[in-house]
Parts: sequence; structure tokens; C-alpha cells
Amino acid sequence: MPAFIQHNKLNNNPEKSYEEIAIDKKQGCKNLIQSILYIKNTPVIFNKTKISQKIGYVISGKIKIKYEGVYLNQTINKTFTLGPGTSFLIPERTKSTLDNIDNNYSMILLVKSPQDEFAKLKKAKINNFNEKFLIVNKDDQQNLPAGRDRYFKLMIDPYFGSKYVTQFLGYIKKIKAPFHEHTYDEVIYILQGEGIVHHNNSKTQIKKGSSVYLPPGTIHRLENKNKDIELQLLGVFCPAGSPADKDEK
Repeated sequence: MPAFIQHNKLNNNPEKSYEEIAIDKKQGCKNLIQSILYIKNTPVIFNKTKISQKIGYVISGKIKIKYEGVYLNQTINKTFTLGPGTSFLIPERTKSTLDNIDNNYSMILLVKSPQDEFAKLKKAKINNFNEKFLIVNKDDQQNLPAGRDRYFKLMIDPYFGSKYVTQFLGYIKKIKAPFHEHTYDEVIYILQGEGIVHHNNSKTQIKKGSSVYLPPGTIHRLENKNKDIELQLLGVFCPAGSPADKDEK
């Protein structure tokens, strides 16, 4: 299965709230659905699921998210206010209501896993969960080295209650990452900058708003084209693990 890259047409003036899917089964991704959620004047409600979880990241704007449900034998009845750079988990068996409180609109990147309610995926072990772990801000997460001029921040992962995926922020400064491959499904969204994805024997331009799907076993690397602007990306992979786990070539 080849890699999939597309440049999303971002809506800078949405008239209503809606969700636009960027990556799912149609692009060959079996375990993840990546979508862009625009929240305007009407709230977005996600009803309870049986097993599927959603991982969100506030790209722009400001929202309130209200949780109602039970997760890991704990009752969740909590409302949070979230701004840019904040990630959140929507667990199964939990209803969530997202309201825009920005003067214009809010833009969220969502990833759902598993795609179907009957899917059987490897689950991570969750320890010491409580409702405050549903939310994580990038400013509270430490920089972790990923090689020369590259680092990442762990966002939503099993520590924060995610059973199926790990979400991370990646930063590439001036150089190409080495060629490598993973054993997991990975979807990426470019938050800032421009660059190139080298995948197998091809290369594709990427920029702010681009979505990338890398199937397991895809030999790839990301390159920052602009030495003055850090290439920033939001990645999610399934099953959960560490972004540093890779087989370099």
C-alpha cells in the first residue's frame, strides 16, 4: 500500500459547523480516520460509542467541551475550555458536546480509532486514570529528542487514557530526518511550514494543511524546505507506542 498525501482546502470562513474527512478507508488506512472539524454557531455533539475513541487537537479558535459518561468505571461530568495547542480525548461510552466560544470559528483536527465499532485492535493498558487526564496542553509537555535538529512532544497517549493511539507533536528544524519505517499506521497533519515527504522512491511536497497517511512498512522521511521556519506536524499512530520507535535505513 503506497503512502497518501493531499493538500486540504482549508475553509477560512465557514458558515456553519461541519466535519470534513481527510483520511479513512478510501485512502487505504484501516485503523484511523483523520478529519477536520469546523465549529461555528451550532454545537457539535458526539454521542456515546461502544469502543471507538476520538483524539482532538485545537488548531485555532476557542471551544468548550462538556463530557457526560462513564470511562474505566469513573463517572465523567466535566466541562473544559480549550484554546490552540490543546489536545483532548473523547473516550467510548462518553457523550461530548463541543461549543465554539471564539468570535469567529474554531478548527479542530480529529482522529478516530478504531474506525468501526466491531473492530478488534490491540489495547494499551491504562493506569491511574482520572478526568483531568482528558486534556493536555502542548506547553505542559517536555521536548523529547528525535535526532539532530528534531524533537517531539507526547500529547494524548495511554497515560492520558488513550487505548488505541498515541498523538504527538513533531518539530523538524533544518535537516532531513533519516529514512526509516514503522510497524504501525500513521496519519500526519502539517501545522506549520513547508517541506517534502520522501516515501519509497517518490517525493511529495507538503505545506500547512497537508494530510499524510503512512502505511506500516513505508520507508520514508520528512524534510523541512525552509530553514527559517520550523516544520511542525501533528501525528497519530495506531497501535499506541513511542514516536521514537523506528527502524532506520
